[in-house]
Amino acid sequence: MLRKGLMFAGLLLALAGCDQKSGQADAPRHFTPPALWRVEVVEDSGGQTGVVQVCANPELISSFTRVEPRVNGQPCQTYGKVAKDDADEHIERCAAGGLRYGLYVTTQRRSADDFTVRFALQPLQAAGGKVVQARRYQRIGDCPSGWKAGDQGKPGGAPTSSLLSGQGPG
Repeated sequence: MLRKGLMFAGLLLALAGCDQKSGQADAPRHFTPPALWRVEVVEDSGGQTGVVQVCANPELISSFTRVEPRVNGQPCQTYGKVAKDDADEHIERCAAGGLRYGLYVTTQRRSADDFTVRFALQPLQAAGGKVVQARRYQRIGDCPSGWKAGDQGKPGGAPTSSLLSGQGPG
């Protein structure tokens, strides 16, 4: 009898979250649907070098301003104290492959839905080899039908890969 009562209580709890008209569970009130973002890699001179569209949920959007560089495929691991870390600027030292680098990241915001992140990775032990790149992020609307959070692809096309799984869409 106790088992039957627990099953009934579980069924009531499951049904309590459903819309009686549609029979589907309501989305949590704090749920924010993914949005489609245009990401342009731009040169220092302002020229465009590449564009991709990304269907991004809030977690992915928050990662847009975090730069995690890799050197020859190895992550550049932070060492020492971070020199500065606020909403507009991040400065730290990192190491990869036995070499040390300085990482400088700035964020310029036109709005919450339109901002540019610029980063420079400079070797600290040898001359040259500095890498500088800027990426402009613009929210352009809802994700297309069939796209889910993490999907990315060329403008106007189908998703070609997922940022979350590292594999093709699906």
